[in-house]
Amino acid sequence: MNDKISIILPIFNVGDHLRGGIDSLINQTIGNENLEIIMVNDCSTDGSDKVIEEYAEKYDCCVAIHHETNSGGAHTPRNTGIEAATGDYIMFLDPDDRYTPDACETLYNTIKKYDVDMAFARFRRIFEYGGYVQKSYSPYEDELEKAYPDETFESANFLDIPDVVWDNVVERVLYGKTLEITYPRDRPIDIIHVDSIEQEPDMLKMQPSVWCKIYKRELIMDNNIRFKKFVSGDDMAFTLEALLNAKGIVYLNNFISYDYYIRDLPDDKSITNTVNVRLLDELMEAYIYCRKRTEGFSKNVQTVSLNPHLLHWMHTWKNSPFTKDENRLLLKKVNKLKKIHKTDLKSRMLLSSMTTAIETKIQLSKE
Repeated sequence: MNDKISIILPIFNVGDHLRGGIDSLINQTIGNENLEIIMVNDCSTDGSDKVIEEYAEKYDCCVAIHHETNSGGAHTPRNTGIEAATGDYIMFLDPDDRYTPDACETLYNTIKKYDVDMAFARFRRIFEYGGYVQKSYSPYEDELEKAYPDETFESANFLDIPDVVWDNVVERVLYGKTLEITYPRDRPIDIIHVDSIEQEPDMLKMQPSVWCKIYKRELIMDNNIRFKKFVSGDDMAFTLEALLNAKGIVYLNNFISYDYYIRDLPDDKSITNTVNVRLLDELMEAYIYCRKRTEGFSKNVQTVSLNPHLLHWMHTWKNSPFTKDENRLLLKKVNKLKKIHKTDLKSRMLLSSMTTAIETKIQLSKE
């Protein structure tokens, strides 16, 4: 193999999960001699810095970088990793998660075979406390049960409503399940290959994670794609810009490349699993940024890239006890988005319902 893949890990107080994440890369079937594992320590205080130095000393493929000041999010360590990367291709790993053993090999072979700018695959959500596994959402019919006969998957359903309601009402109305541009929705599809996102906007409905994807180096460097300084939403902005700029995209609908661990124990929470007003405030800022980036693209791209995420934002807000002042702050941000996101009636109705709900909560709240 003549190419090298740079894999970037933003690290801050990962604790006991760190070794498992790095080991999932060391043991990749592609061979770690073909990898450049860039571990960026953002001023950890739990000994994570010593762990990555240990790996850097033991393995030639591992590089340890240490920030002098904490940045407060994954965005800056990831950008540091991009600047340090020398590989022909770039991937990302959140160090408390895992890549499946053949993830790098399969994604690399795919991006090379189709000569595209990016390729990506499915992932599993593993709920450690609940003890169940959820397959990532896909707008395409799949055959994961055949590909993984020993596993039982639950469908992605963040509203916790009956599957029949999700499949036949919520998903169809909000995700536009009948939207067909290039590929049909009435039979299983293994590989989706398009020249641009306009040929298959449904790809924008999936969780905009930067992991489970492989990017051609030139896609990121030539288009100056970097992570914005959002505590939450930096993944979404980066992934959207990559998809909008990519000349050729391949999606593997029946391959799981990544294990995303939901640490749902009370004493084991990541920053993005701890809901506070800053998280939702910056997430809305990310939505505003993303909506501006889709100007000049089709109505389908503009709506599909944003509306499903607004529903998720609203669901999170509804279940969080914010103060009157915090709700006023969030209302300002939603109104800011409302002024620019007027693509269609559904979008306007969705944002109007959001502002009405927040205004009602403010009126009913005590100072």
